[in-house]
Amino acid sequence: MTMFRTKSLLFLCAAAVLLVACGKNDPEVEPESPLARTFSEWPAYEGIDYDFLQDYTMPEMPTKNMTGVVTGEAWRYDDGWFTFVQGKRANSLVKEKEASAKRMLQQLNEDFRFLREEMGWLPDRNAMEGYRSAVYLYGSGLSTDNEPNTATGGWQGSVYRNGKEYPMLLLSYYPVYCFDPSCKYNDKDYHTYNVTHEGIHCILSSRPGGKKISWFHEGCDVWLQRALNIRRGTTKPADVEFGWLASGTLLAPFIPIECYGGWKSDGTWGPPDWMMQSTGDNRNILGGVQYSEVFPSFMEISVGDGAIKWIWEHCQGYLLESLALSSPMGHDQVQRMILEFRSRVALCDLGIYSDAVKKLSNQYFGTTVQSEGSHQCDPWKMTPYVETYPDDQGWIIPDNNTLPGWTGANIIPIKVKGNKVTVSFEAVKQPAINGNNEPLDMVCQLCWRTADGRPVYADPFEQGDCSVSLEGQQPANGVIFAVVCNRTYKFKPALLKLKYWYKLKLGEGTDGTASTQVKWFNYDQKL
Repeated sequence: MTMFRTKSLLFLCAAAVLLVACGKNDPEVEPESPLARTFSEWPAYEGIDYDFLQDYTMPEMPTKNMTGVVTGEAWRYDDGWFTFVQGKRANSLVKEKEASAKRMLQQLNEDFRFLREEMGWLPDRNAMEGYRSAVYLYGSGLSTDNEPNTATGGWQGSVYRNGKEYPMLLLSYYPVYCFDPSCKYNDKDYHTYNVTHEGIHCILSSRPGGKKISWFHEGCDVWLQRALNIRRGTTKPADVEFGWLASGTLLAPFIPIECYGGWKSDGTWGPPDWMMQSTGDNRNILGGVQYSEVFPSFMEISVGDGAIKWIWEHCQGYLLESLALSSPMGHDQVQRMILEFRSRVALCDLGIYSDAVKKLSNQYFGTTVQSEGSHQCDPWKMTPYVETYPDDQGWIIPDNNTLPGWTGANIIPIKVKGNKVTVSFEAVKQPAINGNNEPLDMVCQLCWRTADGRPVYADPFEQGDCSVSLEGQQPANGVIFAVVCNRTYKFKPALLKLKYWYKLKLGEGTDGTASTQVKWFNYDQKL
């Protein structure tokens, strides 16, 4: 489990000073802006290294099954911590126990053994109460469903006993048959892998926290399975790849962090909980942004596993608000975490996941996003960088279409020259959409990669001018980034329609904005 270092107070103190030093100048004196501090390593977080074993004892392997909750059973196969049950009209492709069920349970036993013994994750509620974790065959005549035995799919479901919910795997013949050596399906590896994904949903759903964070349920599940394979050595860090739905997090950073359904075709955002969705069709790719493992991957390398475990044990509301108001992290650290996440992704600076960020960004850069439902919208080509336009007062104005939502960000690439750069930032006192006077919590951070790949971050500023030195840390391809981030983390439904406006002025050492259609994140290439 990732451990925590003591937080450096230097960052927070320096940031507080620089919010003044990089702020508005006296209009009568207008002294030269002092240089902001720059750094390459973010300070550690403190206070949230939770371990399930602080409050629980890891159970012994169960030796009994929970019976009487599902009817129609034809046969059952037990193996270790799991049991597989099928009904009397199962698809004939699900043959005797040796052909598929045994191999499936072998995989589940090995994967979840590692999660328990090496990574400290508790098993699902069944096992915690002394019962084997259950896998039911969907469409086989069990009382779990009324589907025919040709139905496909697989997911986490639930059974109920004495009013209590017990998560279980509900799998059709298709993924089960994929374990049969005689199976010739081209996608069988995907489906066998996904069986563990659904099993992880069972352990997450069994925890008392996380009931209003459907978006994190999916992304955290994807992260945990990948982390499992990295830590046991079945995936090398250099070979890590993010799933294709993570492309929305990387190339559309204006989408809020806590978002199920992404940027909808009616211009609104998806909510944190899928049950809240009521308006707006999805856009292709971005509609599945909740499957993105990027944010939990960031939490692993920056905050630590303990914070993720705390969420599943203690988070009773929306995730970021709970971390800020109910966890040892607190308001300041959560706000810093939101900005750090956006800036580190902008620089592909995510520890063992850095190459995965760059690979997926390269793969989906320029992909056309459009409506996949009845509500039509203008197509948009994926780029992490926002278009800007000059006004008649020397400011540059961001495109309204891709303004950030709550916890969202814009990345503006800026061409630079010389050894000093000055950028001015001003957030407008209300969102651009519908005139709702929401309080603003906007911040700007200048950051870049040097030609030799070193990440450089300047202390953030909330308004006015900020100057940084480039001496000894010249940016790759002569481009730095202004990351404009909304740190509003308290969710309410009104935020689903709001986008936040700001403006920038490019001062000393700048040479205009850089093209948004160039892959500036490829700092190791000549662009």
